[in-house]
Amino acid sequence: MRKILILIALFCLMLLACGSIRELVAGEGGNFIFVAAADTEMNAAIQEAQDTLPLFIAALQAPTVTQTYFAIKVSFPYGEVNEAEHVWASELSYTDGQFAGILDNEPVFITDIHLGDQVAASSEEISDWMIIDDGRLLGGFTLHVLRDQMSEDEREQSDAELGIIIPESPALP
Repeated sequence: MRKILILIALFCLMLLACGSIRELVAGEGGNFIFVAAADTEMNAAIQEAQDTLPLFIAALQAPTVTQTYFAIKVSFPYGEVNEAEHVWASELSYTDGQFAGILDNEPVFITDIHLGDQVAASSEEISDWMIIDDGRLLGGFTLHVLRDQMSEDEREQSDAELGIIIPESPALP
């Protein structure tokens, strides 16, 4: 399952290599994509993920045999107002309105949690979610925003490297 997240991370790095992303910030934890807090496309994607989170929770609590991977992107605030680092977590459970999972990325600005740490998050702290269902990406709203910045050739190359089917727009469970 971590292979899927590693592939998603490679997808993001590929975006960086293509020069399609607004800004790259390098830190101790490696490279990541910086998106301004006021980015309207990204904020709309986060809102769509929030609006559809009940569908994700329902699928997480009763997965089908074809749903092999579940992950959430958690927003961890830091620094000034409206600054947050968004980090993926998997190996999830959901109880009493709280997610618990294992951090799948090494944070750059958040220093009190690390790759592999157990984290907890409320629904309000979720900025995205994804399910791999029969080799097809469901959700991944913020990933679609980044993917839309690629040329068609770059998308085709990225899709081939990821080895999963990525629909043109986010699909729901």
